[in-house]
Amino acid sequence: MNRFGLLAVGLGFLAACSIAAAQEMHHHRMSGSELPQSGPTGDRRELVQLPAPMQDHMLANMRDHLATLSEVTGNLADGKLDAAAKLLEQRLGMSSLSLHDAAHMAPYMPQTMQDIGTSMHRAASRLAITIQDADVAPSVEAMAKVNRGLHEVTSACVACHASYRIR
Repeated sequence: MNRFGLLAVGLGFLAACSIAAAQEMHHHRMSGSELPQSGPTGDRRELVQLPAPMQDHMLANMRDHLATLSEVTGNLADGKLDAAAKLLEQRLGMSSLSLHDAAHMAPYMPQTMQDIGTSMHRAASRLAITIQDADVAPSVEAMAKVNRGLHEVTSACVACHASYRIR
């Protein structure tokens, strides 16, 4: 199987997982389970108090995280593994902390929230390396590792968003 065939298998798996996760979230919302209710009165997530400019900055950072993940998965789909790895490290990995003013923001966050954020940035750096490895030695197993790494990154996002809110 060629490199693009392996990517297609990996991205197909990722798409199937995304669809399954969306269906599961829809099921949970419909059944009123442990996911937070929308709106401040039913939202059981911990409110993290930030000054308004910092709220805007944090929301912009999270939008950039999401845009980065979208661009990374697009690069993976197009077989641009090196570009995906570089982008991931620069904008989401440990190298991105100064870009996001992490040191300035951290004192306003509960320690567990800081830990989740750090785990996401570390997972992104590990994923960048995993993608580079898959570029050098493409295989179904290498793409499975990429998918596991992507899951690790997004799981940290989900954990933080399920636990904390800033408004």
